[in-house]
Amino acid sequence: MKFYKSVISMFMICTIVATPVLGQQIMQNNEAVEKQQINTLSYNEYGSFYIEGKTVVTKSSTIYNINPYNPATIEGLGESGQIRLLDEYVTVDIPLSQPLYKLSDGYADKIVCKNGVWGIERNVGVKLFDGSEDWQKVKEGKFYNKNTTIFECTAPEKVLARNGLCTHFDVHLLNSQMKNIYDGISFSENREKIYMRTMNVKNMSTIETLTAYLKAQYDAGTPVKFLYALEQSQFEAFDEEMQNKLNAVNWQKVGFIDASVKVNTIQQTQLNQNLFTVKQTGNAIMDQFLSAVTDIKIYGEADQNNFYVMNIATSRDTLGLSIQNDNGHRFYGEVRYDEIDFLSNKPTEIRLQPKEKAPITASAEVKINLSKWKAPSEGVYGFDSSTTGINNNCIQQKDLILTAYTPVVEGVDIIQYAENGFINGAMDNIVLLKSNGEKINTKEGISLLTQNSAMTLTLENDESIKASTDIIKVKKEAGAGKEKTILFLGDSLINENIYTNCVKELFENDDMNINLIGTRGTEENKHEGRGGWSAYDYCNEQTKYGFTNPFLNNGKFDFGYYMKSNNYADVDYVIISLGVNDLNIVGHNSHNEIIGYFNTIFDSIHQYNADIKIILNTPTMLFSTESTDGAKNTRLEFTKTLKQNYENKEYDGIYLSAISMSINPSMNFKWIEETDKSKPMKVSDTTHPNLHGYKNMAKTTYAFIKYLAELEN
Repeated sequence: MKFYKSVISMFMICTIVATPVLGQQIMQNNEAVEKQQINTLSYNEYGSFYIEGKTVVTKSSTIYNINPYNPATIEGLGESGQIRLLDEYVTVDIPLSQPLYKLSDGYADKIVCKNGVWGIERNVGVKLFDGSEDWQKVKEGKFYNKNTTIFECTAPEKVLARNGLCTHFDVHLLNSQMKNIYDGISFSENREKIYMRTMNVKNMSTIETLTAYLKAQYDAGTPVKFLYALEQSQFEAFDEEMQNKLNAVNWQKVGFIDASVKVNTIQQTQLNQNLFTVKQTGNAIMDQFLSAVTDIKIYGEADQNNFYVMNIATSRDTLGLSIQNDNGHRFYGEVRYDEIDFLSNKPTEIRLQPKEKAPITASAEVKINLSKWKAPSEGVYGFDSSTTGINNNCIQQKDLILTAYTPVVEGVDIIQYAENGFINGAMDNIVLLKSNGEKINTKEGISLLTQNSAMTLTLENDESIKASTDIIKVKKEAGAGKEKTILFLGDSLINENIYTNCVKELFENDDMNINLIGTRGTEENKHEGRGGWSAYDYCNEQTKYGFTNPFLNNGKFDFGYYMKSNNYADVDYVIISLGVNDLNIVGHNSHNEIIGYFNTIFDSIHQYNADIKIILNTPTMLFSTESTDGAKNTRLEFTKTLKQNYENKEYDGIYLSAISMSINPSMNFKWIEETDKSKPMKVSDTTHPNLHGYKNMAKTTYAFIKYLAELEN
């Protein structure tokens, strides 16, 4: 208590010196003083702490014109030109040549003591455009579009990370700048230039009009400000007088008035022990990199003999990574700096392909939160299993993931694609094992209509990995004369309206009728689909991506509230397609947390009516390419978790449906022709299937609805 009072006294004295009126207010109300945020930290030595910058972006109001006419503001720490620290009964005003900014944990300005010298470590570059730059029009045709004009000027310096913030323009990576039809700023491919794109409707299509605009903004005190990530830190040492002041500070009793000032201690970097066998590697750059790694998976590798991170290789354009084991099995992958985001918390995926000795069907995947890291200008080498060892639990074994059973309606052909169930490796000639032992190749899919009665479908690959699912025959007349009310709840697979409409069409010539309810969709095709939404969103978010949440009642998922609010009498089946977006939510993507939100939704439905049947769709796979293998494995790992939690839970009214198996991983996606007819067609969307894919999904759901209706007889 004695120390706390001394800090309060110090706070009062320093505040009175700085702002007398505020000082009088504080003296008149000591109770208010004690509620002020006074941060104090103690340190063994002054070199163990630092003050980090910040960046506050205030975006322009969307009710007015968009940028650049109504720009955002970007403010750092110390906009007044100084930071005031409180050292017992005196103040220490630290002068700043410009505010301290922060783009990410890796790129942040800091007040630090380096080798006994106090100063500012700059990791964020700032460019204020005033119109005097050497502007020219970009001559490269690949940047041309009819909606905009794109200019270039010499960059202040070259960079590695291409991300940043700007007051008047969206900051783009190279590829997105090529496609951009709005205002945007970016670095050029060789990083020697800054590209600035302006919309033609804003009348800045000539160098003269652009420079006049930039000068006018600069003269008005609202310059176009561009914050970017510096390749090399720049250190600004304080003068001798400030060195003496900072060395004399008693850091055991330091405080500050401005609550936005954060004093941090330098923490010892530690690696995730779930991924690595060591806590530190002995190399600062490697420590920082591996501490930002969120996941490592090695697929299809039988040799588990001490894998480790071999090196980080760098060039001006790419970041490369090698993983190897003590027997020389090596994987290598790289990402381009102009394609990756150093500001996002969402992990970046680095896919590594087999090199020396590694099986040709094997691969590896590293996920890293690049916002925690600063790209090195030089690579680091010379590591082994004792310095960067990877835990054996990161080596994923191949498996086939199938649901316990699949209903099939007589006369409605359902084709399943075994490749969609194969995890952690290539397909390896998966075959169908018939009851007589005969093997049938499954590359073109397995037609379940060819089976005349209930059977067990058994699949096997070259390594004798085997899995089975029971095929349950459902009579065509199942549910005849019945009418069932159905609610589809989920993400963009439902929001696109196609899947639900295909289900509706299958019942048009059926003796069983269905009625779809929901606040979204069309009059005859209602649902509760929302693009980009997850189970987390349905349980927590009132609005997101322009959609409102009709299930949220006082911050909680409440199915009864939803039904009553929309005057729905009842519902028989709720079909849920969620999970894919949950896996991508940073900080909320653990399987345990996702299952928790699933249970919240399921429990709320059954609290309203315990007789409601819930059909839970397994996550669909992406278009099959090398670049989507990692996401496929992630989704299949989650499918395993769904099986563990919900398979054979019919007594709880929960049924697991394998719609993911019904989409052809190559042909059931949206192919488009190139303008150049000599080039092959390409897939425009690797996530959402085409009409054929949705029809295949609908057949699986149709069979499941008929199966449940038959069970009720």
